[in-house]
Amino acid sequence: MKQHIFTLVIILTSLAFYGCENLFEYSPYQVNLDGQKTKRNETALTTLSGISQHEFVPFKVALIGDSHTYYDDFEDQVAAINRMDSIDFVIHMGDLTLSGINREFQWYGRIIDNLSLPVITLIGNHDCLSNGELVYREMFGPFNFSLVYNNCQLVFFDDNIWERNVKDLDFQWLHNELQNGKGVSHQLVFAHIHPWDGQFSVGNTYLYNQIMESNNVTASIHGHAHKFSYDKRFGKIPYLITGDSTDREVVVLEVQKDTILVNRKTF
Repeated sequence: MKQHIFTLVIILTSLAFYGCENLFEYSPYQVNLDGQKTKRNETALTTLSGISQHEFVPFKVALIGDSHTYYDDFEDQVAAINRMDSIDFVIHMGDLTLSGINREFQWYGRIIDNLSLPVITLIGNHDCLSNGELVYREMFGPFNFSLVYNNCQLVFFDDNIWERNVKDLDFQWLHNELQNGKGVSHQLVFAHIHPWDGQFSVGNTYLYNQIMESNNVTASIHGHAHKFSYDKRFGKIPYLITGDSTDREVVVLEVQKDTILVNRKTF
């Protein structure tokens, strides 16, 4: 009798978990991309580097960011970009997740794969939560990297502080990268957090802007604030901030020979 009861318990327990193979898939400590593409940024950089490097040709970049869990709006945003003419590539300014969990990265990947253009994705502060840094590195590649495209240097800088438990950013890398890119038509810096955010100390805010000014950067471009803005915050360098997916718009950065133009395309 006891043996029969024990067997029944085992059967019922098995049935309770039947179809729940992914019961623990939301663990913040796992890295399982479940067939997703890996090293996505490196693939995009290789594609774009092979198009043009040394001769300037005007180009347009679609800027989006802070899609978090706004999946319906994000899908509409991707569809809107696909309908646009003359966009060369897309940059997501970070915070593709809310909690940095593995499944959120997968959801982002499935939506962004609907784009017909190369996509570069920055790491945001929310993407550093849980095991997000490990997932990001596997799915996209290094946190800091750069690209020369149409004789313009695009520098992508990880400036997340609190969630990464660091006091100072790798400003030496940023400065050296910009120094190495001298002689191009434009230098553009992309980083998730704007330097006057609360994560930055007064000294780091000053240092970041000094690096922009000393290298005569054309513009510093960010996400994080969930609100569009475009101005010369400290008097010389233009600072551009994109909104989030719920704004129902795409910011288009048009890079011309002697200037840049910023347009907001609603959908």
